[in-house]
Amino acid sequence: MSMGGGMHGGGYARSLRQDSSVKDHRLTRGTTARVLGYARPYRGQLAAFLALVVAGALLVVATPLLLQRIIDDGVAEGDRRLVVVLAGLVAVVAIGEAVLNLLQRWFSARIGEGLIYDLRTDVFSHVQRQSVAFFTRSQTGSLVTRLNSDVIGAQQAFTSTLAG
Repeated sequence: MSMGGGMHGGGYARSLRQDSSVKDHRLTRGTTARVLGYARPYRGQLAAFLALVVAGALLVVATPLLLQRIIDDGVAEGDRRLVVVLAGLVAVVAIGEAVLNLLQRWFSARIGEGLIYDLRTDVFSHVQRQSVAFFTRSQTGSLVTRLNSDVIGAQQAFTSTLAG
């Protein structure tokens, strides 16, 4: 699930695997805690998102079970009323799945965009505290590109973990 700009699909992950400054890098002990710290303000939204995922999974299972009952109990027994009732229930389940899918996407986008905002704000504050010598050594375009792609990559990693 990709929110925001940047590379889409596997392009960003592929570029990270080829970047020697990233591919040989190991996470430090505090990194996980820092990442979870960014998720903390979104606990309620994350809980709602995960509840919607579970509800969606239950509805996905409901459709084949209803279709089985239509065939076994309705068609095989010649019970037209049961077929009509269960077919209506299948339609209601399909609408429910669509609504849950829409809500999941909304929560995912809201969490993802919030993470981007938080990360960009923190990165901007960090860059503002750098010395003049740092900016003399760094190419501005390269710095901006790196900061933007790193923030998008972190956000995509977080939201794709939720989606997968």
